[in-house]
Amino acid sequence: GNPGIPDCILPEIEDSNRRGLFLDGDHADPFMRLECYQRGEDSKIKIGCIGDSITAGAHSSGASHTYPSILQKLLGEEDYAVTNLGACGSTMLKHGDSPYWERPQFETLTANAWDILIIMLGTNDAKDKGSNGPANWPHNCMGPDALSCSFAEDYVDMIELARTLGRSPDEPPEIYVMIPPPLMKDGAYGMNATVIDEVFPILVPSIAKWAGLFTDPIDIFSEFGGHQLSPPEKEQGCSNTTVNKDQCSWYCDMQSCDQCHPNDVGYFHMAKAVHESLGL
Repeated sequence: GNPGIPDCILPEIEDSNRRGLFLDGDHADPFMRLECYQRGEDSKIKIGCIGDSITAGAHSSGASHTYPSILQKLLGEEDYAVTNLGACGSTMLKHGDSPYWERPQFETLTANAWDILIIMLGTNDAKDKGSNGPANWPHNCMGPDALSCSFAEDYVDMIELARTLGRSPDEPPEIYVMIPPPLMKDGAYGMNATVIDEVFPILVPSIAKWAGLFTDPIDIFSEFGGHQLSPPEKEQGCSNTTVNKDQCSWYCDMQSCDQCHPNDVGYFHMAKAVHESLGL
């Protein structure tokens, strides 16, 4: 795989001058031309990690420091095979600016059989015009009608689809949903911090219950100290001078501090939380 696109390859096309990525017309987005694959022999327990750039491991120091890669190390390679199905910039919303449903990772998801599927999407769905992002978030996903909003409906559709991707019709995979980590500064990447930090911790568990999942949501938001963030801290965000705060030290180091993606330390804690929730 490549940095930011693990478990996928970018096809290279040779021209008269060089060997490299060919970009023109409808093929100008290389992320739409990925060829992704499922890891491991058929005899292993197959785990698929569905998500966006946080699952793909953006801003880690390399492919071995994504949460799925670390989860693989924690589980060992004898009995388990973990596939990273993270698609950078993708949304759960089918009408979002880059729907997961249209990405190559989705094709790999649906073309294979799985024993366990873990879903963490929503961070890019939280983008809105008020945060200088695309108009993704529907803003009607709160209150008594929250589960009828398009995000919730599309999330349930993803869960229902996942149920069909087991070894056989009588063996559906175990399905887990994850509450995404907090956004450390409002407006980062055009994302609305209120959606990520206040709506998702309530909405995602409600969706899981509505969809009839028997597994508990994996609460990455709380694991990353999201409930401890005060409004002034969200306005200021993290920096390398605030790494004394537990939350910031999982986001910021000399390599990266973008308020959204964890660093290697944060990805390790994410994988550890997933491992503990799976009980394997």
